[in-house]
Amino acid sequence: MKSLKNTPVLVTGATGFVGSRLSELLATREEAQVTGIGRNLDRVSYLKNMGVVLQAADILDEEALKKWVKGKDIVIHTAAALVADLAMAQKVNVDATETLIRLAAEAGVSRFVHVSTVGACDMTNLTLVEESAPLALNHSSVYPKTKAEAEKRAIETAAAYGMELSIVRPTMIYGPGHGVWSEGMFSAILKGNPVLFGDGSGNFHPVYIDDVVEGLILCAIHPKAAGETFNLSNGLTTWQEFMSNYSNLSGKKLKSIPLLVARLLAFANKIPGIKTPIDQGFIEMATSKKDFPNNKAAKLIGWRPQVSYEEGMKKTLEWLKKELL
Repeated sequence: MKSLKNTPVLVTGATGFVGSRLSELLATREEAQVTGIGRNLDRVSYLKNMGVVLQAADILDEEALKKWVKGKDIVIHTAAALVADLAMAQKVNVDATETLIRLAAEAGVSRFVHVSTVGACDMTNLTLVEESAPLALNHSSVYPKTKAEAEKRAIETAAAYGMELSIVRPTMIYGPGHGVWSEGMFSAILKGNPVLFGDGSGNFHPVYIDDVVEGLILCAIHPKAAGETFNLSNGLTTWQEFMSNYSNLSGKKLKSIPLLVARLLAFANKIPGIKTPIDQGFIEMATSKKDFPNNKAAKLIGWRPQVSYEEGMKKTLEWLKKELL
């Protein structure tokens, strides 16, 4: 595998949970020349002291993207929109991804790493959801639907331009920082909001942020990662057990929505003029008994999670206690 030392790398979404940690490790450990683009630069200003060049950029601004892909050897695309607005999600998750890949190829980028999600898969009638599962192109929920379409467009565009593409599908990424499954869930519990559907016995698939970043770096440099898609996962627990860690730290009791009520709220989103915070995709993930094996990543690129659930949760709780309590 090649070294990333002095390699010019562009990270999109560098102000986000994954993008900021990725930028940090690329610059400090890998000694890459990292440019990070995003919107909320003040939140990650510390990255400047680590050698990361931070630039304010809108992922929908094609001229800005053209400027920042120029001269880069690798692009790692972590930016995404987790929104209920289909039009906006289509622009950010699908159209901007296709545009970025085209611009990267035209600029001579050698490899593009796209961060997707296991939710992009059509899991109908599947228990083990491997990388070969079909894409959920007709999903009723916005995020999985647009991330599935983004994968399809990414593969087609990279192939048309002859650029190496690697796709990463993490499960639920947690760890210190402003992530949905760490700060997001903990904040919801602090506010007294429900975080469970039914009894919370559905499978929860935690993967620690540093393990995800290691997977992204391997996909950027490993010769066998080109043209491949990888699940990044690390074992199973339940929603009830995972959220109990946050409940115990906060001193707040976990709240649940009866499954029937959750399904009615999700169905209500189909009625014009009605918007609820619960959609079918979230219900599926919160109640499923699916598993997302990581055998392919282990076999092809040697990726194996290094941070145990116990160790990762300890670090996460320490950060939450310091930052939010």
